[in-house]
Parts: sequence; structure tokens; C-alpha cells
Amino acid sequence: MDIIVIRHGIALDGDTAEGMGLSDAERPLTALGERRTRAAAAGLRQALTDLPVDDILTSPLLRARQTAAILADYLDDPPVDQADVLAPAMDMEAVDSWLHAHFGERRVMLVGHEPDLATWVSWSLTRRRDRLMAFKKAGAALLEFPGAPDGGTGTLRWLLTAKQLRALG
Repeated sequence: MDIIVIRHGIALDGDTAEGMGLSDAERPLTALGERRTRAAAAGLRQALTDLPVDDILTSPLLRARQTAAILADYLDDPPVDQADVLAPAMDMEAVDSWLHAHFGERRVMLVGHEPDLATWVSWSLTRRRDRLMAFKKAGAALLEFPGAPDGGTGTLRWLLTAKQLRALG
């Protein structure tokens, strides 16, 4: 199973959102965030040329759902499903179990938040909850698993920042 992990794009600052009466879950992508996410999505399409995405799974938070919708437009419109298991704070084993139960051997994309995504990638590689890396906004990674994901069984194929993805597009 292949899993592409991507952090949401640049969102409205938390303090600004709070001043507008928005909760953290309601923070939208900014105009810059939308533009940069589209540019990163074009690069991601190049990076995934021979790897079609079967499903995009997104955190229920607005900025992640908006990012997932942009990605779907660039990746031949795979289905986008909201996955509460990707909401902060993610439980590593719960994400693995959920992926086992719902997606088997399909190639899926997870759209979510830091530090949870980086922790899940680290968990997938080492079966430890130590965060070994970090995702910049709209940064992505591709992990391969010999079957459905289990902590410690993943292999990192690539890790790209949004800037690197934009350069590919």
C-alpha cells in the first residue's frame, strides 16, 4: 500500500481567526495559501505521474478540506472523504487500524495537520512516536508499506517541501 501524506496549505492565522469569531476548525486557507497549494498540487501531479491516487482522506478541519479539494482537482478527481481519525490529536494506532479496515491495498492520500502527520510518518517508519521530521505547509511525503500500514513497516520513498513541489509543477 502506498500512502501520500500532505499538510494543509497556509491558513488564516489563529489569532486573526479568533478575532473574527472563528474556531480553530473554521480557519480557512488564505488567498496565498490557495495559490501556493495549487502550485504544489501541480508539482505533486508530476511526482505521482505513475501513481494514481484512489482516495483522498482529509481531516474535518476546514483548511484541510479546502486543501484536499484543490488536490483532487489536480489528481484526476479521486473521491475526497472526511476522516475524523485525522483530526488533531491523531492516535497513531487508530489511524493504522482505520486504514486497514477501510482501504486495504488502495493508494490513499492523507491531508491533515502538524505535528500529527510527522508523528504518524515517524511511527510508520520506526514504530516510535518520536517526531523525526516536520512538514511545511503543503509539503508531502510518499510512504510504501508491504501491506496495509502498521507502525514500523513503512519505507519513505520521498519527502518534498511545498517549494520543491512548486518547482516540479
